[in-house]
Amino acid sequence: MRHICVVGLNWGDEGKGKIVDVLSSAVDVVVRYQGGANAGHTVYIGEDKKVLHHLPMGILHEGVAAVLGNGMVIEPRGLLEEVATVPASAVERLHLSDRAHVVLPHHTALDRAREATSDGDRKIGTTLRGIGPAYQEKSARRGVRLGDLVRPGFVEERLAEHIRAGAEGLELEEGAIEDSITLCREVRDRLGSRVQDTQSFLARLHAEGSRFLFEGAQGCLLDLDFGTYPYVTSSSPSFLGVGPGSGFSPRKIDHVVGVTKVYCTRVGEGPFPSEIDGAEAEALRAAGNEYGATTGRPRRVGWLDIPALRHAILLNDLDSFALTKADVLDGRATIPVTVAYRLGGEVFETFPTHAEDLSRVEPITEEWPGWGTISETTVRPFAERLEAATGIPVSILSTGKRRDQTVLLEPFESYVGAVR
Repeated sequence: MRHICVVGLNWGDEGKGKIVDVLSSAVDVVVRYQGGANAGHTVYIGEDKKVLHHLPMGILHEGVAAVLGNGMVIEPRGLLEEVATVPASAVERLHLSDRAHVVLPHHTALDRAREATSDGDRKIGTTLRGIGPAYQEKSARRGVRLGDLVRPGFVEERLAEHIRAGAEGLELEEGAIEDSITLCREVRDRLGSRVQDTQSFLARLHAEGSRFLFEGAQGCLLDLDFGTYPYVTSSSPSFLGVGPGSGFSPRKIDHVVGVTKVYCTRVGEGPFPSEIDGAEAEALRAAGNEYGATTGRPRRVGWLDIPALRHAILLNDLDSFALTKADVLDGRATIPVTVAYRLGGEVFETFPTHAEDLSRVEPITEEWPGWGTISETTVRPFAERLEAATGIPVSILSTGKRRDQTVLLEPFESYVGAVR
């Protein structure tokens, strides 16, 4: 096993950042292939908390190269703020795709305007970071890429005109255009040497024998094509997004590990069949500290959903599970798990393709074995039920928030252990 990919199997917030961080010790390069500052990955090194939004978690490991792929959209202020939080040696290991698009002030203004004027079924619940409009402009072939920022004269002579054209009919904050020009100039001057053709960079390192880890942001149930459309993100967080988001062939990737909590969460609007509310939800939210790393919003909470996992397994051609936040459910004799749906008098074990159907299903729940204090041994009966229901083995178990609170099973015990 040489190249691996880590994907979220739910609606994001599964704990991918920690899994990527742990596995990064065994690779040479970590590649983020989609999304932008709407994602937030958190890792605890001891009691030190680190939250990154653009940068792959692998950048925290000495000697590991970090690639921001062409499938990403980059917010200049956010990128500069993050770069300031990592050592200078880490910045020297940063590689920014010249094809990655830039989030500009009219994207954020458009995002806010759309959410403010939408209601009911039309409200998506975005992070209001301008991600969707930036991807729209990319698809319309009118976007600005990082490669443009480093071209002589572009920032000073052409960027303002581009923003004004994109902002037609919108009310930008006072000084937004000048502020954006200043930030883009700073990105060029501070990080211009890190902007490059990362597709060729990855091809060269692959030929030299380097090991890669591909990191998806958010979760595959938010995939633009295969998620709960229209309540989705504007890119492909699933394994299917690796190719178009990095320029590296997915045929070369050996193992896809999917991250899921032992319960589910969702931020924003959209159907959530296993969702719970009231005091039970408040208790679970508090125990798991379920508040967004990017927005701070309280997350909706519910139980593990097997039909949704089966959909994610198929979508990602999954090889194994990483189970996270199992310690949150310590002390429960049994744990509710949604194993099927009932709709119109019929029982379904598959995930509906239409959000309206998904919003109408009634979850069918079973009680699976719980544990006292989480460990590889105590969680084994639950893991066996999960493996029997899905046909996918558990390869990683997170027993707490810290980096060292992670149990690696095969194949990752050998994969990481061989490097350590």
